[in-house]
Amino acid sequence: MSIESSLQFTETMRGFFSENKNSLSFSQLTDQFSSCYDLGKNLNYPLDFTLTIKIQSIDAFCNDPDLQANAEGVIQCPRLGGELAVKKGLFNLFVRPSSSIEFNAAKEMHYLLHFLDKNGEQKTFFGFKVVDREDFVDIWPETTTLYTCIFDGFLSTAPQKNQIPSFVGILKIEVKDFIQQLQSFKTNQKDLSSRASVLAKFLSLFAGNLWEAYAPFIFGTEEQRWDEHIIALQSNEGVRGVEIQKRNVFTKDGLFLSMDRFHKKKSKNVVVLLHGLTTSTDMFIMPEHYNLVQYLLDHGYDDVWSLDWRGSSRHVYNLKPLHHTIDDVVLYDIPAALEHIKNEVGEDSSLHVICHCVGSISFMCALAAGKVSGVHSIISNSVSLTPQIRWQSKIKLSIGPNLLEYVFGYPYISPEIPFFPGPGFGRWIWWMERLLRRECKEPACHMISFMWGWGFPAAYEHDNLNVVTHRRLKDLFGGTNLHWYRHILKMVKNGQAL
Repeated sequence: MSIESSLQFTETMRGFFSENKNSLSFSQLTDQFSSCYDLGKNLNYPLDFTLTIKIQSIDAFCNDPDLQANAEGVIQCPRLGGELAVKKGLFNLFVRPSSSIEFNAAKEMHYLLHFLDKNGEQKTFFGFKVVDREDFVDIWPETTTLYTCIFDGFLSTAPQKNQIPSFVGILKIEVKDFIQQLQSFKTNQKDLSSRASVLAKFLSLFAGNLWEAYAPFIFGTEEQRWDEHIIALQSNEGVRGVEIQKRNVFTKDGLFLSMDRFHKKKSKNVVVLLHGLTTSTDMFIMPEHYNLVQYLLDHGYDDVWSLDWRGSSRHVYNLKPLHHTIDDVVLYDIPAALEHIKNEVGEDSSLHVICHCVGSISFMCALAAGKVSGVHSIISNSVSLTPQIRWQSKIKLSIGPNLLEYVFGYPYISPEIPFFPGPGFGRWIWWMERLLRRECKEPACHMISFMWGWGFPAAYEHDNLNVVTHRRLKDLFGGTNLHWYRHILKMVKNGQAL
């Protein structure tokens, strides 16, 4: 009977930590850990560990999607009581959790250690190493830097972002400790060939995961990245337990629009959703979190309609250099959609409208112009009749559209530009934004900030954004022709809807 091939190695990491009272911010993650590390260094609060990672079966380990092994050893921390034995320890070689604590991570290594402090109180040491996309040149610091948190109590899994650690710091592998780590690999196999085979499996797995993290971004083609979709385009999987109907709407100026109806049962309280410019119904039905449509359906609103007006990323004509304005949405799109809905649900139904961004400007203009009726309530999100923007955004809005359309000859601008093949059509915009931005490394996120105002980022707070959503921004935000911006600028300059 063959014996399972085991493997173990010992790792020592050293660093500093200090007290923490804040939740971890995605957009300021590195700064937070570095600040606590620097403070701990100044206060002389060292934090070290020496762990032996034990893999009982190398074959089972390689087939485990979590690549999990046991961790045994001690934590050295004078601040918490000196040498502290690890009561229970888990090590994950490479994972990519659906809700990672770090935005740009392609892979992470996790350390989850239970211990008791000097007062006998339960503590959890959680550390993670981050392998970032596009950061092959940083392979050494990424695989030797452990971002560290200490939580009260014993945690059974990696912490969620709303959990506040008591202490935060950074541990690093020194060169001498790394050399000792390489010398510490042991297996239960006796002959040289078998020992080499076990070690080769582990090293192959380690190198393969690094390759998986780096290679697509170093050697991958734009076409491959173009076809990368974490969630299927226009997916309805985020909405459950209802009938989903597709409706076509034709405007008086000859344009095709679409609506999605999420129908649970007949109701006289009907909700109508309007997205922002370049987005679509997809924004309201994202399956990666508890989305707006599902929330409404679960809370007594049994008939929800979402209008993809002419600014929707679902309509390819929005990429043509058409001179559509908000007036067109007011005069044609909204009246046609509401007429269609009322014909279906009855004139006596109450309409509740939730509108966002340019969709909100458009609907409020339609309301002010008397183009809508039967509306019982309105939630106007982000902006309403009088858009207000920062002076930096006003400069961009004044110069950008004419420069891009009439000087460079671009028919539209899109978050997908970084994924276009070759060096042409707008790639310089992304290269410029990439030099300016340090908040994340998502190309589509950079382009959205370029398109929609001023800020780092401009359109949302990273802390409030689901990691999966962040990675699929190019599927959620589409391109748009540039004439919309000119109408918005006219409103901004005059301080009112025009």
